[in-house]
Amino acid sequence: MYKKLLTFSLIAAALSACGDDKPQPPALVCNDPAVLQSVRGNVQEIIKQEARAFAQNDARQFVDADKIIAAGSELLITLDNPAQETRNGTNVCSANLRIQIPAAILSTAQTNSPLIYGDQTINQIIQQRTTGSTLTYDGAGVFSRTLGYTPTTSDGQTVINYADNSLTGTAQAVSAALLPYGVKSILIVNGQALSLEDALRLRHQPFAEPPVATPADILDNNAASAVFGQAAPAEASPPEVLSPVAPNNDEVLFSANELEQAKNNNRAADEEINRLWERMDKTVQQRLLNEQRSWIQSKNNSCRQAAAQANSTLQAEYLQLQCDTRMTRERSQYLRGYTIN
Repeated sequence: MYKKLLTFSLIAAALSACGDDKPQPPALVCNDPAVLQSVRGNVQEIIKQEARAFAQNDARQFVDADKIIAAGSELLITLDNPAQETRNGTNVCSANLRIQIPAAILSTAQTNSPLIYGDQTINQIIQQRTTGSTLTYDGAGVFSRTLGYTPTTSDGQTVINYADNSLTGTAQAVSAALLPYGVKSILIVNGQALSLEDALRLRHQPFAEPPVATPADILDNNAASAVFGQAAPAEASPPEVLSPVAPNNDEVLFSANELEQAKNNNRAADEEINRLWERMDKTVQQRLLNEQRSWIQSKNNSCRQAAAQANSTLQAEYLQLQCDTRMTRERSQYLRGYTIN
């Protein structure tokens, strides 16, 4: 009897062990050197795009984008305490991202700041950008936040997938701090060449205000050049030309089919952004609500300006639809980082 009980106990233990032997996902290599390389590459690429976009839209031509891009290559970027954690049943990596602007670059940017941001300081500009986010700025050139990511290796290549758009937001904030560093040493003000020092002394003049994109800039250089879910190219694409173009005037001609297609594209863009919004966590929606309302107002104002350039009522509708669709696609791409996949 004792032997039978012992046998049954052994069998039960073996079955229990088999039941617990479920396949576990492989551990993530959170400290893979490719992660830091990817972070650095993404940050520098975003800074490059932001710098070139500002320089292209700045009618005053105060900024040399290449100076900002060069400053981006000198950033001190680290990922501290990488570790694996579980989020919603999925293994992800988490690390403390720290980006530091070198003291000399930050000092120059702070000195030049009035020519770009007027009476606002760089610290105030960054505070506005980081309000409501987990990104912190110490006022002395150091940005920090927790970064979530998943490294995967295939065919000897490591690909880094980021948990959200926090890296993009961080790089854009760093770019805002670096922007004044790119101010040129010689500036043209009211048709007169001035040294940077003289321009700073005259900063009370109207040119101290930051530039506003023109309707043409909104139509031709909107960042929504990528369709939903596709990354924008590193280099800016050529301005879109509406065709056919009338040979003797600036009026844009188009067919009824093209106008209908513009309406369909706009309707699809609206449906997409509404789906993304509905997929968001309710707390995230609440946090983004004021920002979303401001974006809607900005979009409406910008697209009314774009439509105002038209030579006819139909052309105005066409230009307004184009502008609205592009800006909505851009916003969808931004909101995608907040959605639940």
